[in-house]
Amino acid sequence: MSKKKQKIEEADGLENVEKVVSTGEQFLEKYRKQIIICLSVILVVAIGIVLFRTQYLVPRNEDAATKLSKCIYYIEQDSFNLALNGDALNEGLLDIIDEYGVTKTADLACIYAGICYYNLNDYQSACTYFEKFNKESVNVQPANLTIIGDCYVEMDNIEKAIKYFEKAAKQDNELTAPRALNKAGICYEKLGNYKKAEECYQTIKDKYFNSSLAVEMDKRIEYCRSKQ
Repeated sequence: MSKKKQKIEEADGLENVEKVVSTGEQFLEKYRKQIIICLSVILVVAIGIVLFRTQYLVPRNEDAATKLSKCIYYIEQDSFNLALNGDALNEGLLDIIDEYGVTKTADLACIYAGICYYNLNDYQSACTYFEKFNKESVNVQPANLTIIGDCYVEMDNIEKAIKYFEKAAKQDNELTAPRALNKAGICYEKLGNYKKAEECYQTIKDKYFNSSLAVEMDKRIEYCRSKQ
């Protein structure tokens, strides 16, 4: 390539860059006000979120946690009505859920409320509060789904119970999945679907062989096969 041609191409390239820069400057000049407003809104929202979390949520969550401790005490004493509704001096779980609804403690209170209603044999209310619990909590979610299944078993809604047991099993938790699969298998047996029951038991045997339930599976599998 000749030096003359190279200089021409370099000049053209520089001109293109200058055009882009010029266009960009024109754009910024034309929409400067709108851009400043947008950035200001984003900044205000970001600051608002931080302040909301630090100045509102954190203190509220701590306050709710203090009140929740008394409810837990009543649950440990099997005083489920007092845990739910409180006493003359202390708020109950239902008050905490209503008053501190956006906090993690109120979310946890839903689990405790479900446990109380379950022990009071009010299984529909138990399901309502278990299902209010934040589904993003991976550690608690499998157990939560399993106990919802238990509620539907108590309400003699076996098909719906199975759905929850299977959802719990899909969480693939080494501790809760075998238990959920076993419950699903028992429900399938109640429905006379021994093939599906066998599949549940076989999964426990093959995938969760370290579970204490695994030792029982050969007998359960053979029984289901004899019924098919």
